[in-house]
Parts: sequence; C-alpha cells; structure tokens
Amino acid sequence: MINGRSLTLLLLVVFPGAAVVGLSAYWGFVLDFPALVVANQRFESLVQQGAGQQDLFIAAHREQTHRMNVGFDGTWLVLGMLIMGVGIHGIAQTKD
Repeated sequence: MINGRSLTLLLLVVFPGAAVVGLSAYWGFVLDFPALVVANQRFESLVQQGAGQQDLFIAAHREQTHRMNVGFDGTWLVLGMLIMGVGIHGIAQTKD
C-alpha cells in the first residue's frame, strides 16, 4: 500500500519530471534536431554554390539558432530527469 507522502511525491514530483523528459525528448529529437539538419544542409549548399557573405551569414545564424534550441532541449531533458530522480529517491526513503 502506498502512503500519503509517497503518493504526493509521485503526483507532484515524479510525474511532472517524467512529463518534462517526454516533452523535451519529443521537442528535441522530433522537431528541433531535424530542423538543425536541414539548416546545416542549406548552409553547406550555399557554401558549395559560392553564395555571398550576407547569405552565408543569414544561413549560419539560422543554423546556430537551431543548434542552441537542440542544446536547450537537452538541458531540459536532464533537468526533468533530475526532478524525477529526486522524487524517486524521496519515495525510496519513505518508511511504511
């Protein structure tokens, strides 16, 4: 039987942490990472075409923006895991 403290930790810490992990993983791997790949390919194609400095600067800026988004998605993923781990540790430490 689960006691009140464990249930509270489960509902208010573990489940929200798992939600952050799931959303960050989805957002990072399904949405942001493919956009980074496309931006990188566009930049490479502009370099191969011999595009002007302004076009290369804009393409590089877009690529760096996507790169930062992927990095921050990874940061949120780790923070969600940390929150979830704190909740699981708290549940493991409760005495029945």
